[in-house]
Amino acid sequence: MSTNETFLILHGWGGNKPAHWQEHLFTALTEAGATVHYPKMPEPTAPNLEAWQARLKEELATLPTDQPITVLCHSLGCINWMHYAATLTAPATPFADRVLLVAPPYVIPEIPPSDAPPGVPGFFPPPLSPEGITFASNETCVIATDSDDYATFEQSKAYTDRLQIPIYLLEKAGHISPYWGYGEWQWVIDWCLRRADLPPQPKATE
Repeated sequence: MSTNETFLILHGWGGNKPAHWQEHLFTALTEAGATVHYPKMPEPTAPNLEAWQARLKEELATLPTDQPITVLCHSLGCINWMHYAATLTAPATPFADRVLLVAPPYVIPEIPPSDAPPGVPGFFPPPLSPEGITFASNETCVIATDSDDYATFEQSKAYTDRLQIPIYLLEKAGHISPYWGYGEWQWVIDWCLRRADLPPQPKATE
């Protein structure tokens, strides 16, 4: 990994418990000497799109412009990023080098999941701008599963088809969260540190 590299981690609704892979990732990257931005979104248990967009843009303004940036989003964090990307017009160079969208949810606003906190329906449907995604990053891809409570693989592929980006299947990984065993996820750490490539590898078996 280049020593001049910055990471931005974006969490989903509810924020993250200490066991979450994004928490482990933050620790591992920090210990590796990387610069890591891991902003807490406003009221994560009652997310508001306007507030989350404002917080994201505020954080982006603090990132360097002279080194590679990798963005790692999980769940509603992916949708927040899609909204941001759709606002972009052609820059001289893409803002980020790599963006990983992990387990983006697919929510019908009129009938959201029973455990979705207030405010989540306001994020959907997300704007699907292939131009914006291209303006945002040199490389963007989605990692989705075939056992996610918040999106089928076909629904996730509907996102990627419209955004014109690759999608990778991580089999039987649920929402790619601690409940499904995705606490420490060595592959994503190695991918960030440029020691591993796509496609994603599952958690280590117990």
